[in-house]
Amino acid sequence: GVGGAGPQVDDPCAARIARGAWVVDLRSRTAYAASHVRGTVGVELSRPFATYIGWLIPWGAPITLMSDSPEQIAEAQRQLVRIGIERPAGAAVGPPEAAAPGSVTGYPTAAFADVPSGATVLDVRRADERARGAVVGSIGVPLHTLGALVDELPGDELWVHCASGYRASIAASLLDRAGRDVVLIDDDYAAADAAGLTTSPAAGWA
Repeated sequence: GVGGAGPQVDDPCAARIARGAWVVDLRSRTAYAASHVRGTVGVELSRPFATYIGWLIPWGAPITLMSDSPEQIAEAQRQLVRIGIERPAGAAVGPPEAAAPGSVTGYPTAAFADVPSGATVLDVRRADERARGAVVGSIGVPLHTLGALVDELPGDELWVHCASGYRASIAASLLDRAGRDVVLIDDDYAAADAAGLTTSPAAGWA
């Protein structure tokens, strides 16, 4: 249980997900990538947490919070109040295996130096960031527009990056939730040059 941190989950997370609920995992992006409940969204708890929740989740949609820390649940609730979400629909503390036995999955993380030749690279930075330089051949889809395009993106496996890894981690979780194969590039964009990935001014996805 979560003690005083929030409401209890009274049915399995997998059942909530099957009904279309948004279940948000607050753990670090590396922990989420390694192991998470299938169908959840990973939004690492940090200063911009509530901003991204407000952008990505339809207003009024019930949200269940997950973490291995009651303190994270409580802090997430405090941040959500600031954007008008008074109380989540549910909360669960513990490892993914406890929340939804048999429904745990994961995906790999990598650095820019690990990106193989011919990989399908997805850049989820804003258009103005991308215009200043981008990995040649990459696809540009800003994070806040990704949801509507998940099924249209080419490639069997998507290598996802942003400027530092935070937005890419959210994007990777959305793609994973939709059944796409992803690799999270958890790296600073400046490392793309050092890794030999030539960058150049770029337009958006066309």
